[in-house]
Amino acid sequence: MKTMTGLQFTLLAACLLMTGCLTSMPKTEEPCLSCDEQRMVRITSVGDKARSSHGPPFIHPLSLEKKAWEAVLRSMHVRSIHRPLLGPSFNGIEEAAFHEEEIQYLAEALQRAFKEMTTEQRAVFALARASETGAPQITSGAWFAEQGRIHLQLANYRVSVTMPSIRKRIWMDPLFAQGEAFYEVMPNDHQEIVKPTQDGGRLFRHEPLELAIDYTSLTRQGSVPSPSSVSPEGSPSPPASQPLEERLGQLKRLYDQGLITEEDYRVKKQQLLDRL
Repeated sequence: MKTMTGLQFTLLAACLLMTGCLTSMPKTEEPCLSCDEQRMVRITSVGDKARSSHGPPFIHPLSLEKKAWEAVLRSMHVRSIHRPLLGPSFNGIEEAAFHEEEIQYLAEALQRAFKEMTTEQRAVFALARASETGAPQITSGAWFAEQGRIHLQLANYRVSVTMPSIRKRIWMDPLFAQGEAFYEVMPNDHQEIVKPTQDGGRLFRHEPLELAIDYTSLTRQGSVPSPSSVSPEGSPSPPASQPLEERLGQLKRLYDQGLITEEDYRVKKQQLLDRL
């Protein structure tokens, strides 16, 4: 058996020492509360430049019950924007921003995140929703609390992503705005758009839109405000007291006339049927 020389022994000792140091180094990865290929919520640190323009530090940690988060998420509504190749653009039907499964996932994850976050951190998220075209639709952004309100910086909403590299980029940086805008936020009495996009409106295009939500008033009210639905022609939607058969019939007529897309028709029809 060959014996090690003094130099070999020194190199081996240095290697073992270095290995021990490397394995004992603290991890630098951001805390991920729930992450996979379809959805993600994690806590990330922010610098002064990344803060909103309001000034005061974030009021974290913040303890909100899961039901309160559900109310916040259910209070958010969007409206689709259609830009056909031929003919003028038109608006679709106002609808809930998140599916019930997404609401349950985000409510639980954000409840945990806001209890753990410091004044120098925020929660970022990304969701992938299956679409009829096969390309996943990505929604992503960041959440934080400031001046008694919860803020949502929404960078992408149901943006179709076909390139794996773009999807990976959004998962790494959920505030990376990508793609064309086909939806707009419809704020209610408890919400305010504090940072519109460069388009001057509520469109998501190439920069995050910031929405402030008065969660105190929303949860104190004890109910989630329903959307003030407007038809593509600009007329108010039928009142809730209208028979379901009539509302379904009117929805079908809008679809037959080409005023709403098949996806709008399917989503709104399912929302009406879910109320049974």
